[in-house]
Amino acid sequence: MQFLSNPHGCEGWAGEMAARIRAYDWSGTDLGPIEQWPVSLASAVQMLLASPMPMVMLWGRAGYMIYNDAYSFFAGGRHPYLLGQPVELGWPEVAEFNRHVLDTCLAGGTLSYHNKDLVLLRNGQPEDVWMDLYYSPVAGDDQQPAGVLAIVVETTGLVHSERVRLELTHNLEQRVADEVQARSAAEDQLRQSQKLEAIGGLTGGVAHDFNNLLQVIAGNLHLLARHEPHNCHVQRRVSAALAAVERGAKLSSQLLAFARRQPLSPAVYNPRHIYEGLGELLQRALGETIRIDVRMGDDPWRIHVDRNQLENALLNLVINARDAMHGEGVIQVSGDNIILNPDDCVGKSIQPGEYVRLAVSDNGGGMPPAILARAFEPFFTTKPDGHGTGLGLSMVFGFVRQSGGHVDMCSDVGKGTVVQMYFPRSLELESLHLPLDPTPAGGGHETILVVEDNEGVREAAVELLEQSGYTVQVAEDGDMAMLMLRAGLHPDLIFTDVVMPGELKSTDLADWAKEQVPPVAVLFTSGHTRDMLSGNHLLSPGIHLLSKPYSPETLARRVRQVLTAR
Repeated sequence: MQFLSNPHGCEGWAGEMAARIRAYDWSGTDLGPIEQWPVSLASAVQMLLASPMPMVMLWGRAGYMIYNDAYSFFAGGRHPYLLGQPVELGWPEVAEFNRHVLDTCLAGGTLSYHNKDLVLLRNGQPEDVWMDLYYSPVAGDDQQPAGVLAIVVETTGLVHSERVRLELTHNLEQRVADEVQARSAAEDQLRQSQKLEAIGGLTGGVAHDFNNLLQVIAGNLHLLARHEPHNCHVQRRVSAALAAVERGAKLSSQLLAFARRQPLSPAVYNPRHIYEGLGELLQRALGETIRIDVRMGDDPWRIHVDRNQLENALLNLVINARDAMHGEGVIQVSGDNIILNPDDCVGKSIQPGEYVRLAVSDNGGGMPPAILARAFEPFFTTKPDGHGTGLGLSMVFGFVRQSGGHVDMCSDVGKGTVVQMYFPRSLELESLHLPLDPTPAGGGHETILVVEDNEGVREAAVELLEQSGYTVQVAEDGDMAMLMLRAGLHPDLIFTDVVMPGELKSTDLADWAKEQVPPVAVLFTSGHTRDMLSGNHLLSPGIHLLSKPYSPETLARRVRQVLTAR
């Protein structure tokens, strides 16, 4: 009967390799025709063909190869060439290893390897592979070792996986420590941010009420000055009081800047154009003993900022640097493009991306960590009494954050301090520099509806506008104003506070004004804008805002501008 002519239900005996073994011309090998094979060889081949494991028989001193279907997949492109070939010819790159296997097992020994690393040629290229190998001698009919039965299981994938696992868990304690440190830094940053946010909310609210008080004082002082134009004593005292109001307004503006509630008018700028001429301005502010070194990269990216506020922030930083250097030395003001990766943003309130970094550095005395941690808090200062309000860095912090950026400070005692402001890159075209509006501070004869809940502010505003020739109507809040408008009042301008009690807000009045034919002009006024006029206090085109406190001349000019622009 032909070898394995009846598979008896065994898939391996009916498989590809069983058919190839039967069809192969074995007479050219030391094994001879298949019909004359030793019973022991035929039985061993029949056994390996039935196995699902990759198995190969190496018969005789030459190690003629007879293998099963599972081994044919391992052999890859060498299949079916390997069938009937001496093992050293079939796998020449590991010939020495296989010769050792044959010598050992034909002498009665056994071999086993776990994750044995070998270099095999695959697709013509050497490749590192790992295998579990098991070799056992197979007896011939004379009971002497006549061949070697090999079980070959490739473990390359498992080895790679294990290496990846070991790599991922390598120095696990250090990785955990790094994660804990990063988390701690992030939590510290969050706590500091929440602390500054809470202080900002408080100072912003205080500044709003403070501005209303300043507006009442300033408005009545201006009216008093107009009532007594020839009384030099009154004029002198009014001028002194107005100077104090201006100082208070500056203080309030700094508080609003820290609280991120100041109205910004940003535009797209090339930082180089901002830096041009800035050195001269700063030099005049610092005196002759301090030298300013202004540096900007060759091709800086554009940024979307309020130019006046940015220049003010740089001036604050430079003045702080001057004070830290005790009036002598070099202050460097620099700018460069930078790409922040996720690792650069750990523990910071900033997202990865493209930024322009503007920095001010000095070589002064520096700050210890305890002072550095509080540097951005409002009213915190290490300067002597009368030499600073402690709001300069707070204003810088609020302005940069309100502009969508991040501010960072590092300092070493005895070496100096570096303050870095990061502003997101803008892909828009640079804004054109428009000339200042030449509108004079004149009056008019139009009708103005004043909507203001603060009685003192309202009365002063009404009298100032009436003195400019306008017809003035008054409403205490948005609800009363809407009733008057629906009752038939047709003002040329609505002059309204931003934040008022009642169901109707100032923005509701503005929406009504836009719908009229022709539209009614609207001029907002406020101690701060909160989030009512636009997101993040960035004023949208078409919104007119007059910040409190304001002078009669400023009020008259803004009213005239808005009426003229109708």
